[in-house]
Amino acid sequence: MLERRARLSEDATMLSSLIEPFQRMFDFRGRSRRRDYWLFVAWQIPVVLGLLVLGVNVYPKEGGMEVLLGAPLVYAAVFGLPMLALQVRRLHDRNMSGWWVLLTLVPYFGLGSILYLMLAEGTWGPNRFGPDPRQLWEGDLFE
Repeated sequence: MLERRARLSEDATMLSSLIEPFQRMFDFRGRSRRRDYWLFVAWQIPVVLGLLVLGVNVYPKEGGMEVLLGAPLVYAAVFGLPMLALQVRRLHDRNMSGWWVLLTLVPYFGLGSILYLMLAEGTWGPNRFGPDPRQLWEGDLFE
């Protein structure tokens, strides 16, 4: 019985990891956990792969170039703002200003820097951006 409850709780967490960034896409305040960020990234992988398959299969046909060029625009329109807000909240969890997200604009250095910041552990306890989003009583040892 306890195993089933734990599995249902994990399923709810997985689904909320997709829905919550869209619900909070205009909310640049507060903090977000590493788990929230990386689960949202994981949801995007099938979308990107699907767009790539669509672009490759449609490109040789007439009108395929528009699909190939339009796919990144559709992706950015759907996932851009939720991802930006989530990255800002993730930086807040590290007690850093959200303006650090502009590092992504620096060629080569920016991608590695933002990747490190998204992987790094947040500050323990409350910081200037709000209370700690980790709930240790749920059994999250590494978060």
